[in-house]
Amino acid sequence: MSGGHLSKEFFELVKSIGESRSKQEEDKIIVGEIQILKAHLSQPNITAKKMKEYMIRAVYCEMLGHDAGFAYIHAVKLTHEKSLFAKRIGYLTCNLFLHKDHELMLLLINTMQRDLQSANHLEVCAALTSVCRLVNSEMIPAISPLVFKLLSHPQEVVRKKAVVAVNRFFKLEPSIVLDHRDQIRKVLCDPDPSVMGASLHILFEITKANTQSCKDLVPSFVSILKQITEHRLPRDFDYHRMPAPWLQVKLLSILGLLGTADQKASEQMYEILQECMRRADSGVNVGYAIIYECVKCITRIYPDHSLLELAASNISRFISSDNHNLKYLGVTGLAQIVQVNASYATEHQMVVVDCLEDPDDTLKRKTLDLLFRMTNPQNATVVVDKLTFHMRTSVDMHLRRELVQRVTSLAERFAPNNEWYVATMNTVFELGGDLVPAATAYNLMRLVAEGTGEDETKDQEFRAFAVNTYLKLLEKPSLSDILVQVIAWVLGEYARLASVDGYSLDDIIDLLCDCMDRPFEDAATRGYIVNALMKLSGGGLKSSGVDTVIRGYRSSRLTDLQQRCYEFEQLRSTPGLMQRVLPYDASAEDLAVNSGLTFLDGFVKQKSDEGAKQYQDASTRAAAREFVPEVHVTGKMALNFTPYEAPTKPSAGAAHPSAPAGGGSSGPWGASGSPTDSGSQASPPVPQPAGLNVSGPRKWGPAGYNTGSGGAGASAPAPDKPNVPPPPPQEQISSSFGAKPGAPKAAEPSAALTEKQRMAAALFGGIGAAGSAATPAPRATPPPPKPTPPPAATPAAAAPPAAKPLVGGGDLLDFFDMDSGGGSSAPATAAPAMASAPSAAVDDLMLLDMGDSPPSPPAPAAPIHILGPLPCSTAQVGQQWGSLPSERRVQMNTSLVSPQDMMNRLQTRLNVQPVEIIGTEGICAGRVLPGNDPCFLHGKLAPGRLDILVRCRDPMVAERVAALCQSALA
Repeated sequence: MSGGHLSKEFFELVKSIGESRSKQEEDKIIVGEIQILKAHLSQPNITAKKMKEYMIRAVYCEMLGHDAGFAYIHAVKLTHEKSLFAKRIGYLTCNLFLHKDHELMLLLINTMQRDLQSANHLEVCAALTSVCRLVNSEMIPAISPLVFKLLSHPQEVVRKKAVVAVNRFFKLEPSIVLDHRDQIRKVLCDPDPSVMGASLHILFEITKANTQSCKDLVPSFVSILKQITEHRLPRDFDYHRMPAPWLQVKLLSILGLLGTADQKASEQMYEILQECMRRADSGVNVGYAIIYECVKCITRIYPDHSLLELAASNISRFISSDNHNLKYLGVTGLAQIVQVNASYATEHQMVVVDCLEDPDDTLKRKTLDLLFRMTNPQNATVVVDKLTFHMRTSVDMHLRRELVQRVTSLAERFAPNNEWYVATMNTVFELGGDLVPAATAYNLMRLVAEGTGEDETKDQEFRAFAVNTYLKLLEKPSLSDILVQVIAWVLGEYARLASVDGYSLDDIIDLLCDCMDRPFEDAATRGYIVNALMKLSGGGLKSSGVDTVIRGYRSSRLTDLQQRCYEFEQLRSTPGLMQRVLPYDASAEDLAVNSGLTFLDGFVKQKSDEGAKQYQDASTRAAAREFVPEVHVTGKMALNFTPYEAPTKPSAGAAHPSAPAGGGSSGPWGASGSPTDSGSQASPPVPQPAGLNVSGPRKWGPAGYNTGSGGAGASAPAPDKPNVPPPPPQEQISSSFGAKPGAPKAAEPSAALTEKQRMAAALFGGIGAAGSAATPAPRATPPPPKPTPPPAATPAAAAPPAAKPLVGGGDLLDFFDMDSGGGSSAPATAAPAMASAPSAAVDDLMLLDMGDSPPSPPAPAAPIHILGPLPCSTAQVGQQWGSLPSERRVQMNTSLVSPQDMMNRLQTRLNVQPVEIIGTEGICAGRVLPGNDPCFLHGKLAPGRLDILVRCRDPMVAERVAALCQSALA
């Protein structure tokens, strides 16, 4: 690029920035340049050549940390130009200036839509580039149909960019891509390799989300990988004579996901994996990358002995190399292989020990990861010692946190006895400090409290060991907060078991009192110590040190600590109560918990008689929220980018003559046709808009800014989208191949062995032919128990089947035949049945069903039913409530005592279908016989009072049903 089309001012700017000697001098130059640009951009009739230069200069200002927001609108205007030169500059600068949620993005939507349909493929490419960079969730419905059409564009560069845009859509809104599975599959077979390679990225993301959806594509992936390794792609895709290495890496990653725990799929990959590793062994770095990816794939799929041998031989070359990068690659690959068969690590034990002492921190960290993966009951203590040593010497906070987690995990899994576990965890608490999670301390406390549960004598000896150990630790002047908390709890519970010379119970109390004056980072630590003092003083011990501590911390700024001190003083005044509240060695005893809170029954009944609202559990409140949308517009609004249609004159009979003034009454579903809060007694009528209803969530769509449910013309709610099942977890596949043939046995330590050889023999103990044949010795005691989850809350009494809502969800078409996760249930047909109710076939079926309805008891006022049951859900009732113009309200005294009695009476006397009971309210649905016009009833029960609200189309029917309700429910 010669730069002859740029002005002298631009070259002077670049030169002055390069020659500036300080940040202040550079900022001064940029501030002056911004003022010049503002003056230039305010001039009229700027040529495209000049505008391009001004945009580049504005980009310079932005790159150097200054705000060039005044140029943003000019970049957007350039995208509207007809000139291809100006349009491409505009899209480029918009990509650099704007972000996906910028307010100026509204001005780009129509331009993008127009350019995506352009006959000039360069304009289409420019628009697609901006789509990938600037698209957001609201724009996807407006842009995606045009992008999916471009997947079949005659220009391969357009198809490639369209695939990249679809990948972006999937990351933002995966459901958008699920309806175009056939087009994605076709792209995988695109004749252009670059388009095919781009499709691998979106297929990789889909496979990660659900491996079952792409299982049938395994032969296609294997065929593509075979063609690549056989050099059937153009030479343009070669890199250092290696055919399309990045495509090979992506294909191997996909195959690794698809072959996990699937023998049938894995067997189709064995041959191509072996061939791929053979051809990649060319001595170049990119070939080593492919070999490593093959090793990862081999260790993830169903294991094959010959492939594991081949992978181990390649890893052996890497780990024995003098190149640190290859050695790192070898250690990483070996960590993958030992998860399948640990015997492959035995021949490299000396190299692993050398890597532990290597000055390269990255290699050392990866070697520690390898040791963690190959730990077994025989070498656990040696490995934990190595990890603890590096925890002590490392200053890297991230490495220390990782080591704390790994030492804790190994100690819980492979502890030879409880004493070793306590000593190891004490070291972790000392070195890790605030890096240790609280659950680890709780596990240790629980182990001390419960022991093994097999021999009480041994458990008491173990508790005495813990008490003596912590007494010695407490003499140290500096301890981590979490360790002090553990020590305080153990001494508070079992200090009477102490057998250390020179320590009586009074001495232990004085030692704890001295700890109160130490500096702590966690405010709760002193609370642990006060609790320990309370437990030790519960036996009637008197200590002046305790009195001093309590007096000193009664005025603490920490409310929790202050309250504990006051509670301590109150309990000390009544020793009997104190011993009952703080018994000795009772931490592991079960507590009697009244989960039903029956002692509050009298209070609840009293408040209910006074008219208080009944409690609603979480599921009831969630169900109520589903049909209680806000009347006012609360959703995020945006600009409609399509022209409005011409207005039409409303007909004279649009409003029903019986409708109250103001557009409708405010029933339990409000003016918008959705239920309102069941707890509100009365709300002012909300006028129902005569035009479009703009409430609710909105989405950009192909035809404008529309609702996500498919528009106002939908006859039934769209069924809920089924949850896509997560991919099956990778199973731990244990190798059945035994020791690797020819692998040397671990050397037995002797006096003639060097220090490194003895270390290697200890680290690799239990691995290899000898280790695999021997059965590990059983642990003296089981590992420390995990914290048990809190007991589940007692489930609330289920409502009778007649009052349960019908679920209107149905199975949706999923991408690549994704599993729906459990099949459809019978209630799933409720919504389609109601949606198709106006059809003649359904009319006949419902008329035939009348003979099966339960006979009503003798009632002189209504010998013949005017309503029939209408099965539907609460959401469907809420959707149709506002469209029914006639409403009648009945208020009466009643003898009914529960909403269930009300629902049963309505079902028996009026022949309607109970929908749902929510607290003291109930909903029923019926159809006006002999047709199918809906009639909904909403009842709200209070002590001695009942409010019934009737909604239907015909005012005469509403009057008749209201009269029937009054006679049936009085």
